[in-house]
Amino acid sequence: MDEITVSEISGGITNLLWKLTPPLKSGLGPVVVRVFGEQTDLLIDRDREKDVLLQLNQAGFGAPILSTFDNGRVEAFLDMRTLTPEDMTHPAMAVRIARRLKQFHNAPITLHDSKVGEAEPFSTLWKWLDMAKMIHYEDEEKQRAHEAVDIGGMERELALTEGKSTQLGSPIVWSHNDLLSGNVLVSKQEMEPRGDVGTMPSMQFIDFEYGCHSYRGYDWGNHFCEYAGFECAYNRYPDKEHIALFVRAYLDEGSTSPPADEEVEAAAAEANFFALVSHQFWGIWALIQARYSPIDFDYFSYSKLRWDEYYRRKDEFLTAIEPFLKK
Repeated sequence: MDEITVSEISGGITNLLWKLTPPLKSGLGPVVVRVFGEQTDLLIDRDREKDVLLQLNQAGFGAPILSTFDNGRVEAFLDMRTLTPEDMTHPAMAVRIARRLKQFHNAPITLHDSKVGEAEPFSTLWKWLDMAKMIHYEDEEKQRAHEAVDIGGMERELALTEGKSTQLGSPIVWSHNDLLSGNVLVSKQEMEPRGDVGTMPSMQFIDFEYGCHSYRGYDWGNHFCEYAGFECAYNRYPDKEHIALFVRAYLDEGSTSPPADEEVEAAAAEANFFALVSHQFWGIWALIQARYSPIDFDYFSYSKLRWDEYYRRKDEFLTAIEPFLKK
C-alpha cells in the first residue's frame, strides 16, 4: 500500500474518484476507484447499473470493471484525455461523436426490470419530483431556498413535455443520458480535434449511471446542452448548421443511403425539443443533490440556471416540432 500513488480525479458532481498507480516494478497498470456520492442510490439503481456496465463492456464501451464494493467499484484506467466543452463544438469532433453515439444506441442492452420499447425518463422525473416535495432542511436558509422552488410549476411543464414526446415518436434506444465533455475520451496524442475524421484514434464513452431506455433525441439535446459546461454558458449552444451536421452524421452512420434534408430538419427539431427535457431532468436532479450530495457545488443555483434556460427556449423549440407531431 505504501508504494501506491493516489491522486484525485476531478470534474464530476455525482461521485468521488481517485487514480491509484502501483510502482512500475509491479507490472500492473493504474486503476480508478469510484466512490458513489452519498445517497445517490436514491437517484441511481446501482445493481442495474452494474448489470448494464458489464453488457456495455462486452459491446466495447466504457472502462473495464475490475471489482465492486458496497459503495463503489474499481475500473481499469483508460489512458486517454477527456474532451472540453470547446472540443465538442469543433465540427470534425461533432461528426465523430455523432457516429460513435449511433453505435452506442445500437448496443444490445437487455434488462429484467424494464419492458422493451418503453422510455423511462419521465417516470424517473415524476419520482424525483415526489422526492423533492418531501425534502426538509434543518438549516433554515437552505429550507427557505427549497421552499422558494416552484415544484408545482415544474410539474405542469413536465406534463407538457411528456405529452409532446409521446406525439413526437422519437425512436427508443439505450441512451447514455449524460454525454458531457468529461464522459467522452480520446487519445492523449489528439490534442486538437482536427484533420480527417476517419483517421482519428478511437473514442470512448464512460459513466453510464444515468443510462436507460430513452428517446434518441434526448441524447442529442442533452449533449448540445453540455456545450455550455457546468457554468451554463448557453451562448455555446450549437446553431442550426452545427445541429444539422451532427444529426446528419448520426443518421448516416450504418445507413445504406444518406438522409434526406427533410429527415435532417425533423431530427434537428427533435434534438432541440429534448434539450428542453434535459433542462427539466437536471434542474430537478439538482434539487435532490442539493439535499444529499457531499460534493461542494451550488446545486440550487444550477437548478435555477437550467430552468431559466428551459423557459428562455421553450416557445422557440416547441413551435419548431409542431409540424412533426402525430395528431
